[in-house]
Amino acid sequence: MNSPIFERLVQILRLEKRDPKWFPVAEQVLNTIYCLGDKPSELVTAIIKEQTRKVLDVIRVTVEGGSGPESEVANPGGKTGSSDAMQIEEVEDNSSDVGGEAVVVDIPAKTTMVDSWELTKLLFMIGHVAIKEIVLLELVESNLKAQKARTESERRARPVSRDEEEEEELNQVAGSAEDDIGDAIASIRERELLYGGTSLLAHFAPLVVHVCSNPSLYSDPTLQVHAITALTKLMCISVSFCEKHLPLLLSILRRSKSPVIRSNIAIALGDVTVCFSNLMGENVQYLYEPLRDDDLKVKRSMLMVLTHLILNGMIKVKGQLGEMAKCLEDPDPRVVDLAKLFFTELSSKDNAIYNNLPDIISSLSGDREDCVSEVKFGRIMRFLFDFIKDKDKQAENVIEKLCHRYRVTTDPRQWRDIALCLTLLPYKSERSVRRLVDGFSCYQEALADDTVYRHLSDIGTKVRGQSFQKQDAKHVVDEFLIKLSQGRARATGEEVSAKAGMMDVKDSSAATTNTSGLRTALGDMEIYSDDDDL
Repeated sequence: MNSPIFERLVQILRLEKRDPKWFPVAEQVLNTIYCLGDKPSELVTAIIKEQTRKVLDVIRVTVEGGSGPESEVANPGGKTGSSDAMQIEEVEDNSSDVGGEAVVVDIPAKTTMVDSWELTKLLFMIGHVAIKEIVLLELVESNLKAQKARTESERRARPVSRDEEEEEELNQVAGSAEDDIGDAIASIRERELLYGGTSLLAHFAPLVVHVCSNPSLYSDPTLQVHAITALTKLMCISVSFCEKHLPLLLSILRRSKSPVIRSNIAIALGDVTVCFSNLMGENVQYLYEPLRDDDLKVKRSMLMVLTHLILNGMIKVKGQLGEMAKCLEDPDPRVVDLAKLFFTELSSKDNAIYNNLPDIISSLSGDREDCVSEVKFGRIMRFLFDFIKDKDKQAENVIEKLCHRYRVTTDPRQWRDIALCLTLLPYKSERSVRRLVDGFSCYQEALADDTVYRHLSDIGTKVRGQSFQKQDAKHVVDEFLIKLSQGRARATGEEVSAKAGMMDVKDSSAATTNTSGLRTALGDMEIYSDDDDL
């Protein structure tokens, strides 16, 4: 780590120019240190301590000099005040060769003033170092496992003694060495990086949480953006730390007025989900809230994150696909394209759209504020039903489920939406039409609505125009039309004879129905003219 390269990299980080471009440059500097250095943690520890001294020096000048000229010079980038006493501690890192005594500064209440720019740089480095430490641990784990695999391969290549055979049998019973390596790395990540007594990150994590929890005290926008980003990166280290501070992150997501912060949190929630899928699985509903954000950047970011998580099986869908479906009618064409791509890819999964279709309909249909208009509902459903129109068995089951939905709602809006969905399904066989006939008792009251009756009549017209190979299929269609006509009459209070309903069927099918077919249908007419059978 004594190479001139690293000295030059550190000099880049020490640049005093207050330019936002410092952050991407600093990110690449830290990446280079971790990529080339044999002990990168030692060097970044020294860098973080040096930056901490800069922040502490400004505080010290403020406390001693008050509002004098010296204080103003020390804080040219603006000061951030705090009414709470805070303790910032620089801790000796036993794993580092960097010397120096521990520095503890007690900042009196009502006089805490920090340089927002220097504090922002410090928090940025803390967050990025946290991520690089995770990557470093993963590389160490991979190298140890590879080394163990090579050792095992070499051992198998030579003769094995009796004692070695017994040892191998014990290892197979107790567990492999790879499991031990993985458990050791996981323990370091969970217990040491943020909770170890000699860990540098453990002493800066409270500072990050404090800044994020007090946006009114640390009101600099750039400081807040990088502080919250640092918090999300720290949350990716430990499940305990993540679980403890997830409510804070979700609270910031709801209350923050900055679309940049909300967008960053939306992306960070995806990273947290990848790291701790079980934890986020219990709070999966919060992942869909940014889809209702007014800012298009936030909405697009969350939509891309959810697309990645769902399609890769990292989260289970539990009735929230309705929020994704609403994006199909978003004013922004890029959001619409992303939503269409998502559902197209989702349709390749086993019955994914079919299984979630009832929940989607429930979340979109109705007079609630979070529902969509009937026009938008129709367009969304036409797009989604295209994915199941070629699957006859699924279509038959959907017909049955839609008919039963009439039993649990008295809302005319939902009646019309269900009827529209029924018109979008294919009726390629007798079984499909039979499901409509069998479910007549479910929707007969809804026939009083003109739109419902029109949609169901359109189904009858479409089905009668099809050529069925079996004569029985035509009889089922006739039966459906008879029930539809009579049900409409009863629902609207009009009197119509069964014979009149049958004559309507006869007139519409005269070109395709023979005399024997009419006699059969007339027999059916006599059966269904009885009120009890209806």
